[in-house]
Amino acid sequence: MTAELWHLGRAAATILCMFIFHVASSDSRAQARISGEMGPSLAALQKLRYLDLSRNDFYGASIPLFMGSLENLRYLNLSSSSLSGRIPSQLGNLSNLRYLDVGGSDNYLDVVDLAWLSRLSLLSYLDLSNANLSPVQDWFHMELHLSHCVWHGPIPEELGNMTSLQVIDFDYNDLVGLISSNLRNLCHLEELYLDYNNFNVNIGEFLNQLPRCSWSTIQVLSLANMITGTVPLEVGALSNLTELDLSYNKLNGVLMKEHFSSLFKLEYLELGGNSLKIDIEQNWVPPFGLKSIDLGSCLVGPRFPEWIRWQADVYSLCLRNANLDDVIPEWFWVTFFRTKFLDASGNKLHGSLPANLQHMSVRMLYLGSNMLIGQIPGLPVNISYLNLSSNSFSGSLPSKLKAPLLEQLLLANNQITGTIPSSICQLTELRRLELSGNNLTGDVMQCWMESDSNSSVSNTNSAGQFGSVMVSLDLSNNDLSGEFPKFLQSAKNLVFLDLSFNRFFGILPKWLPEKIPLLQILRVRSNMFSGHIPKNLTDLESLYHLDIARNNISGSIPWSLSSLKAMRVISRKRLGYDFEENDLEVSDFEESVPVITKGQTRDYTFGIYGLVVNLDFSCNSLTGQIPEEIKLLIGLTNLNLSSNQLIGKIPIQIGALKQLESLDLSYNKLSGEIPSGLSALTSLSYLNLSYNNLSGMIPSGPQLQALDNQIDIYIGNPGLCGYPLSKNCSASTTDAEPSVDHEDVDHISYLYLGMGIGFVVGLWVVFCTMLLKRSWTIAYFQIIDKLYDEVYVRVAITWARLMKKTHDDAV
Repeated sequence: MTAELWHLGRAAATILCMFIFHVASSDSRAQARISGEMGPSLAALQKLRYLDLSRNDFYGASIPLFMGSLENLRYLNLSSSSLSGRIPSQLGNLSNLRYLDVGGSDNYLDVVDLAWLSRLSLLSYLDLSNANLSPVQDWFHMELHLSHCVWHGPIPEELGNMTSLQVIDFDYNDLVGLISSNLRNLCHLEELYLDYNNFNVNIGEFLNQLPRCSWSTIQVLSLANMITGTVPLEVGALSNLTELDLSYNKLNGVLMKEHFSSLFKLEYLELGGNSLKIDIEQNWVPPFGLKSIDLGSCLVGPRFPEWIRWQADVYSLCLRNANLDDVIPEWFWVTFFRTKFLDASGNKLHGSLPANLQHMSVRMLYLGSNMLIGQIPGLPVNISYLNLSSNSFSGSLPSKLKAPLLEQLLLANNQITGTIPSSICQLTELRRLELSGNNLTGDVMQCWMESDSNSSVSNTNSAGQFGSVMVSLDLSNNDLSGEFPKFLQSAKNLVFLDLSFNRFFGILPKWLPEKIPLLQILRVRSNMFSGHIPKNLTDLESLYHLDIARNNISGSIPWSLSSLKAMRVISRKRLGYDFEENDLEVSDFEESVPVITKGQTRDYTFGIYGLVVNLDFSCNSLTGQIPEEIKLLIGLTNLNLSSNQLIGKIPIQIGALKQLESLDLSYNKLSGEIPSGLSALTSLSYLNLSYNNLSGMIPSGPQLQALDNQIDIYIGNPGLCGYPLSKNCSASTTDAEPSVDHEDVDHISYLYLGMGIGFVVGLWVVFCTMLLKRSWTIAYFQIIDKLYDEVYVRVAITWARLMKKTHDDAV
């Protein structure tokens, strides 16, 4: 079989473009396995990126050294192929390698040196299972870094032979079980990183498995994991510890000062994301000087922890959701004036902030979701992120917002009044602005006018303009007015825009698709916008949430709805904006976003907002028919066209919208029958077709019959019949106008037409005959006179008899 590999390699070497070489054996596809040795001709495949030789039989051959010359390889799979010998260090030359698998029960490979792994900076998958690590001696400066290797299984016992090992980094793998007791010889261990694995063990048992001889040498213990139980006091015996990271575990119980009294060198204390209670006396003075403190989600309060007062060198402090119910002490702003990151959001902190925070060095200040009052303070000069949302701040915004580096300004859901100051136009680095849920008034046009006075219109998309890097803008639920904000013509990166519940007027601009091409969410409901829906609005290919409800929009719904490509795919997380690359994460969007769906307002967090695909044109003055093209928006979860003046029939293929959860077409002038396809909408949980001119039988189906308030769905349509209405369809045919076949209608029309023509012809025959012969005319009128006399005599006699009878009865 060696010759076979040689010929394959030679033929493939002539191809200059990227290609894949896959000769793996699979029981479902082939009975035979390639055997022998790997021929040197494989070295000619210098363009090779994918090589899979797994599940073959190489008769105990070693991995050839030339494998390290295939520098374009990204995928190399040699698993379960009866290989033996040393893993060559030449594999470290494969700098583009992402996937390496040399494991499996059929391989018997020795790991003598793993220093070459440090050169594989792009490696994301490594499988060394069943490899013999015992020959490994001190290497790579006595450090073992195997993080992000998708490594599954227990920590191998062979590590115990690496007696001089100082650093073990197994972060972001899938390691399970306890640390092997065979590691007791690792007396020089200084740093142990086991973050984000799958140990799921008790922390007491875990610490007992650490080599006792290393308790006086270990400096870093990082176990952000699935560790359970209560933290034992023995953790305080790690006297040389500088970093203790137990964050995001399942720890509970109480931490006291005794846990920390001997940790004189501790600099990093990370306990966030647990259910720990911090029960430390207020007057305790710690023996250490911390640089980073994370007590997020721990039970720290209700009083503000006094012991952190002595940690003046902290650059990061997190007290988020720490059950604090207190006033922020004055010393806080003095102690932490050099701190870069401060987070005390999600508590019950009350009182006011200092009038001016410009002396502080903080870059990120998060105090949202508290009970703070007073005015918004003067901002720190170097601040980048400020979150004061969901408090009770009042008064006006600072007239001078001197924070040129500010990227996020979150002041939503407060009681701020007045106008938006013109100084906000100087915040050209602003990526996210949230002022919703306040009492702001006035126009927001001054940013455009100020920038326009200094530059030509053609340069409005250039860097340095207010809004040019903006990703999210929320001005909803205020009393703002004016036309659609023109400064948004500079916002080419905007993804989220909410102007709803204000008093904006004018038309929706036609420049939206050109100037804001990345827009995904547009909410302008409950304003005073007028005019037609711009036809090119549907050119916003990323738009999956469009809400223009409760305005004065008129005209027809554009047939080009099918251009909304983001609504033409099945719902999924749609935030296409690269938040990580732009230093803005979905997790930063902690505020909920309201969506009117299923007849009520529901709040969705931004993280799952992409699952809600919404089209809401309700409560306007739209006319015409519902476009048939709406059937192409198969990703829709909410469609609301209610309270307009739409006519015609419900599109017969509306049943194609399989993801639809809420459909409201009420209060229109729709006619015809209800499409039977509605019964196929298995996700539908809300339907409203009331107050239209619909007729015929209501379609049946388990999904429709499972809806709540079924009569309310169809009320106001007198022509409808069948369940759940009391009007029986078979009985309604006699009460209402008979249902006539079109062919019968045509026969009746021809019958009446023939009768009319016959009557006219017969009448003219009689008159023409009398005109031609005078004697016939005289005879005709004599007959008429005679008939008249007889009728007159009979009526007179009958009338006389009735009068006499009436008189006799009265006597």
